[in-house]
Parts: sequence; C-alpha cells; structure tokens
Amino acid sequence: MVKKLYTRYFFISILIFTFLLCVFLPETRISYNSQNYKKLNASIPHQSGTTLLWNFTTGDDVNSVSISSDGNYIVAGSKDHQTYLFNHSSSLSKTPMWNYTTGNDVTSVAISSDIFYVIAGSNDNHAYLFNNISDSTPKWNYTMGDNVNTVTISSDGNYIITTSSNNKISLLKNSSSTPMWNFTLDDEVNSVAISLDGKDIVSGSSNNKISKFFYKTPDGPEWNHTTLDNVNSVAISSDGNFIVAGGNDDDVYLFQKSSSVPEWSYTTKGDIISVAISSDGKYFVAGSDGNKTYLFDRINKKLIRTYEAEDVITSVAISSNGKHIIVGSVDNKTYLYDKSKNQPLWSYETEGNVNTVAISSNGNYLVVGSSDNQVYLFHWTPPAKVIVEEDEDDDLDIDFGDEPIPFWIVLMIMLIIFAVIIVISLIVNKKRETPIKQ
Repeated sequence: MVKKLYTRYFFISILIFTFLLCVFLPETRISYNSQNYKKLNASIPHQSGTTLLWNFTTGDDVNSVSISSDGNYIVAGSKDHQTYLFNHSSSLSKTPMWNYTTGNDVTSVAISSDIFYVIAGSNDNHAYLFNNISDSTPKWNYTMGDNVNTVTISSDGNYIITTSSNNKISLLKNSSSTPMWNFTLDDEVNSVAISLDGKDIVSGSSNNKISKFFYKTPDGPEWNHTTLDNVNSVAISSDGNFIVAGGNDDDVYLFQKSSSVPEWSYTTKGDIISVAISSDGKYFVAGSDGNKTYLFDRINKKLIRTYEAEDVITSVAISSNGKHIIVGSVDNKTYLYDKSKNQPLWSYETEGNVNTVAISSNGNYLVVGSSDNQVYLFHWTPPAKVIVEEDEDDDLDIDFGDEPIPFWIVLMIMLIIFAVIIVISLIVNKKRETPIKQ
C-alpha cells in the first residue's frame, strides 16, 4: 500500500513539473514590463510588404528618375524625349500629371525637396526648369552648347547645376536662365552633386578628377583630386561636409569638404558605377560592375556589408537615415536592403535592365526606371511589433526588466519545485507508514 502511494505521488509530481515547464518555458522568449499603464511588446513583428502602386509605359528606355523627399512627386526622363511628372497615388492605369517634349533624349532629371521645382537635361543641348505641378510650360530653358549629361538641384530649389558633353559645368539660380558662373574642365563631366543649401558642389569627370566648387567662386574649383581613372559618380551629404566618389580605378573615396586629400578610401574588385550618401553623412554606398554593392560606416571608416546581384550594378540610392538601400542592376532586378541585414528585404524583376533608382527620405517610396520603357513606384511597409494594452486601473507596479528570463533560471526554479514536491511526498508517506500508538 505504501509503495502504491509513493508511486502515485511520484507520478503526480512528474505531471506537475511537466505542466509548469510548459507554462513557464515560453515566457523565456519574450520581455515583459509591468507598469501602471502597461504594454506588452511581443518580439513577433507583423510581416513587412512592398506594394506596386503603379507603373507607367513611356515610349523608350527610362534614363533617370527622381522623387521628392516626402515621396509625393516623381519625375522621370526617357529616351522618348519626354519629361514626366507623376504623383504617388495608386492607380491601375497611371497617367502623368504632365509631360513635356524636348528635342532629344532626356538624360537626367532632379526634383527639389521643399518647394516644387523640377530640372531636366536633354541631348537637345538644353536644361529645362519647371515649377508648376499642373502646367508643363518651363519657367526657363538654358542652352549648354552640347548634350546635357547631368543635372541636379538644391533642396529648396534655389540653385541648379548642369553639366554637358563639352566639358562645361554651370551654376544657375531658379530666377534666371543666365548662369551665375560657368567653368570648363579638361574632360567630360560624368556626375555632379549639390549640398542641401546649394553652397557646396562636387563633380566627377573623365579627366580622372574629383572637383569641389563653392557657389560664390566663379574662378573654378576650390580643389581637385586626381584618381587613376575616370570618375563615374559623386555624392555629397546634406550639410556639404562629406563627399563620396567612385570610378574606374575600383576605389571608393571619402573626403571632408575642406581637403583634397581623401579621409579614407576602399578598394573594391570592380569599377564603381554609382555612389550615394545618407543625408547625415553617416553611411554611404557604392555599386560596382563586379555585381556588388558596398555599404560603409563613415564614422568608423569601415565596410559594413557587401551585397551581391547577378550582374552589373547600375544605380544605388540610400534613405536619409542610411537604414535602407535600393539597388538597380543589369540583371533586370531591383533590390531593397536593410543596413542591418545581409539578405534583401525585397526584390522585383522587370523585363529590362534597371537603369535608375530613387528612394524617398523615409525609405517608404521606391522608384525604378528600366529599359523595358517602364517607370515603377513601390510602397514599402516596415514591420510593426504587436502591441497588447492592459487595463489602466491595475495598481501593480513591478518592473521585471526588458530582458527575457534566462532558461537556466526557469529550469532551476522548476527543479526546486520538483524537489520540494518529492520531499513532501516522502514525509506524507513516512507519516502514513508510522503506526498509531494506542
């Protein structure tokens, strides 16, 4: 009889131990904070998603796209000689707000962030400035004397930079098509960038030079840096303090605006085709013809990640805070990356090479221009954590901390409980075995 009772208590103890283990073990996987007004933040995010809001078919390859910082307006330039303006609203049959026909391929477009201005450069030797969302009539056009290679505009729309195949770089104000200054370099300018306020300008050219200009200096660059080959792409932080450049010598260069000596450089295994830098200058990215995209940390001067596509990288862009990177490739794909992850968050395949990409400041809107004659706008939704709100009238004010309870602590508690149950069982059995004295 005693043996049966002991066995019964033993199995009951095992069942209790198993039940407690099942109940408490999952709690080691989450964090809990108990406050007067409490929220349980589970570490199970909603799935993120990327939605195609619209795509629009132009008459030829899309050469250049740009998006306003808030993502509300998109501009595209195409080989069909057209400049197109779109809004971001979703549509199954998207139509432009307006389009403007130039005399040749539109090679480069840009849009201001604050006040609406659009600049477009064409192989008809003209740059066109627009400032009306409902009217495609240019405010002015400026004759460069040769094909316009690149254009860019300051955030407030006040200053415009244009470059052309006759080696000329020009600075204009939005109020006049008469340049503030022109300067002729030794070779063709491939890329140009301007700071948020329009005061600092950088160019990269086929004479192997990176040139830094100041808007009030008409006599030429403040400094030049000579690389070992053509400079294909340049970028500048919003405050103008940091400059990034890359070219056919396989190197990515980082400069402070005050010096022509690189602060740091990194050698890749391919020509650098495109570079971009976050608004605060903390992160920068470079895409190469070695099929790789490189993400760098400026503060610590190191490579953070390397992403690989299936073919040459044609265009890269980065969100204002440096968290998200969009990459276009000759493999017909567009990739979206998070700087903290090795694998893409998302990719999309078009029917032609991806020529140009752009991203809104917050990283939520993605624009793609492709040689399949399409302009695409996507909206990316970041993952959100599940929030469970508890009753406000709970007076319990115990803080268990933000860290999960370690497994070994839970296991130790379970073993102690199990041991206590066994001891109690033995005591009870012993009492039952002891004969009652008469």
